[in-house]
Amino acid sequence: MAEVTLEVLLERARSLVPTLRERAAETENLRQLPDETMADLHRLGLLKFYQPKMFGGYEMDWGAHAEIAYELARGCSSTAWIQCVVGAHTWMAARLDIEAQKEIFANPDVMIATAFAGGRNVSSKKVEGGYLLSGEWSFASGLTHSEWAIVGTQTETATRDEYEMVLFAIPEGDFEYVDNWFVSGLKGTGSMNIKVTDVFIPDHRSMPISTFDTGTAEGARVHSSYTYQAYMPEYFFSVPLGPIVGTAVGAMESYLEITKNRVGAMFGEKVAEQVPVQTRIAESSAEIAAAKLLNKRVFEILHARGVEGQRIPKDEMVRLKRDCVFIGRLCSNAVTRLVKMMGASGLSDTNPVQRFHRDMEALTAHQSQQWEIGMTPIGRWALGLETGNEIIDSSPEKSSYMF
Repeated sequence: MAEVTLEVLLERARSLVPTLRERAAETENLRQLPDETMADLHRLGLLKFYQPKMFGGYEMDWGAHAEIAYELARGCSSTAWIQCVVGAHTWMAARLDIEAQKEIFANPDVMIATAFAGGRNVSSKKVEGGYLLSGEWSFASGLTHSEWAIVGTQTETATRDEYEMVLFAIPEGDFEYVDNWFVSGLKGTGSMNIKVTDVFIPDHRSMPISTFDTGTAEGARVHSSYTYQAYMPEYFFSVPLGPIVGTAVGAMESYLEITKNRVGAMFGEKVAEQVPVQTRIAESSAEIAAAKLLNKRVFEILHARGVEGQRIPKDEMVRLKRDCVFIGRLCSNAVTRLVKMMGASGLSDTNPVQRFHRDMEALTAHQSQQWEIGMTPIGRWALGLETGNEIIDSSPEKSSYMF
């Protein structure tokens, strides 16, 4: 059987875009992806990009998730989020103990939800052979379509009187979902709460975050790709970029399609012939073009350092953090300008540009897109100060280049 390449997956993703546009309203009404869309993602192999080859996946280089999501987001941002963010959880599972991996990937089409935020009533007690876990966590995207989930909480270590974050892999049947995903953007991601009650987690399905992040566990080392051994905190913040840039492009494509034939509501003039409209299109297209260039550079740097097996130098880290949030700002500005130019028609629930705008607001509300968190480190670093970000401050020094 011929090897599946990234270009093959991108072509498959492009072929799905018209269908995703047709299903967009249904996806929002369901507040999760339709079963038909999930079946399409599995059938086309669009969720296997980071799944290890050992378990039937494609084990691709870092950035594959974003390129596929860029295409899908042109049709449906929620679908792109599930493909990109939830699909990338196979990358996380491949860092666990090999026994846990065998359990998780027993189904080669496995979906894995994760949740680390908003832990409530969490209890993790060390018992013989594992942990007894209870709690509720927020934002478990794709949970209703997932056979496994990974959650994290602070747990007292067995060797010292301290607490550290430990991750737990939980099979379907040991968790339940709390249907509370009623939101304005990314409606179709089903990012609801996950609840666990007095569930036993064997030791092999748990891992301290320090081991998990560094990719030093034996389970991560059995795979060939650098992605499973790379320092995860330096890569994780780039995960949402594909849906963000693709959503901006989708908004522009929809806006142009509508505006080419649109006439003014009061006087019947051709909107496409108005100079302010043409100028605003140019402004938004320039922002999207700039975002695409920055996005390309982000993943080129991450890939190059990963192949070299190196930590990312401090000057590159502060630029990457800056560029990631600036990509979001550029795309958000571009889409907001487009929807505002549509006047009252831009408020309609049936207007795809309005949907893209709501989705962009949700995408750029992600923790990785917080403006001050992304921008402040490069300003402090340029002024000779510690950034206050432990990940960045532990990075090796290289140069003082900031552009």
